[in-house]
Amino acid sequence: MNYGRYQILKELGRGAMGVVYQAHDPHIDRMVALKVLRQDRVLSEDFVRRFLKEAKAIGRLSHPNIVTVFDVGQDNETIYIAMEYLEGSPLNEVIKEGGLSLDQIVGLGIQVAETLDHAHRKGIIHRDIKPSNIIITPDGQVKLTDFGIAHIEDPSSGQQTQAGEILGTPVYMSPEQVMSRQVDGRSDLYSLGVILYEIAVGNRPFKGENLAAIFHSITQDIPAEPGLVNASIPKPLSGLIMKSLSKAPEQRFQNGMEMAKALRGFAGKGREDSLPQQIKTGTHKRKGLFVLTGFIMACIAAVIFYYSSAGRFDKDSIRSVLKVKSVPEGAQVFVDNSFKGKTPIAVNLPFGKYEVKLSLHEYHEWEAQIRIDKEGEIPLNVRLFPIEDTKP
Repeated sequence: MNYGRYQILKELGRGAMGVVYQAHDPHIDRMVALKVLRQDRVLSEDFVRRFLKEAKAIGRLSHPNIVTVFDVGQDNETIYIAMEYLEGSPLNEVIKEGGLSLDQIVGLGIQVAETLDHAHRKGIIHRDIKPSNIIITPDGQVKLTDFGIAHIEDPSSGQQTQAGEILGTPVYMSPEQVMSRQVDGRSDLYSLGVILYEIAVGNRPFKGENLAAIFHSITQDIPAEPGLVNASIPKPLSGLIMKSLSKAPEQRFQNGMEMAKALRGFAGKGREDSLPQQIKTGTHKRKGLFVLTGFIMACIAAVIFYYSSAGRFDKDSIRSVLKVKSVPEGAQVFVDNSFKGKTPIAVNLPFGKYEVKLSLHEYHEWEAQIRIDKEGEIPLNVRLFPIEDTKP
């Protein structure tokens, strides 16, 4: 089957407006992604307008992190858009496959924030930033897709969105979107903040059993800070994510470059902004020196509670070894405010609950509560962040 000169090879996916195919362009011998408006939408002037607006919106943009539009045409009683064919995985699938490391979260945020800044400067507000619209290519590059409901600033045209009309994906909407108010680029940055929160914590910040409950949560609830839910998220980064989720647009980052600059403080000097190799190869698992496994801590907490409450052991008679490492090395280690030495260090501890703090000059302090209830070595790997590099 063909649409215009494009030879359909296979279906890639379906959405509310169209079907996306992998197709071949014989004129220049290249693969394209062909988005075809569904037959049941062709008779709707509104859907046709929105479909063509996507091509117009992307056509305004020329950025390595935004999918490229090659052609728009009409055939088989419908219309189509020929776009860049992307090899990679949508971010929502990447998230499902495994947790992302701190470096990956930061690298992703930088790329998307800078991409949105470019779009906003060109007068394009995406309005549907969500994981399924962010593609991660095999070389770790972010590609922003689906501008189907984008707002295009055009003084010559009238207001296109009807009063009270809500466009977007509910759980990623900003408060102003939910309330059908006028939106600008800060709404897209809010949606990015929701994504960063979801990746960092493992859950979305706003939930509900139905649309009304979700909207109420978005407009009224303040979620727990990421660092309080996941101890491996540094307090400054946790605060950055919370800033992006501010209810009032003026309290958020005011543009994408401002948000990218703040995030870049966590990426490390001289480090590339592309996503690290774990995400490039598809092995999306937290591993290596910078990981503190919350799951292990939760299990430890549950077991120590069970045994201690049942009187099943004498905690002072059983000892474990807490092996503490840090990047950079040489951080002072305090356990229950008692100085134990500098990293790397092994600390013998009986079963129990402890406050652990790492301190190093010119770096943010790191602290967390841990419970120990098993014999043997327990690794604690911490990355410290320079104070000067985390300033917005």
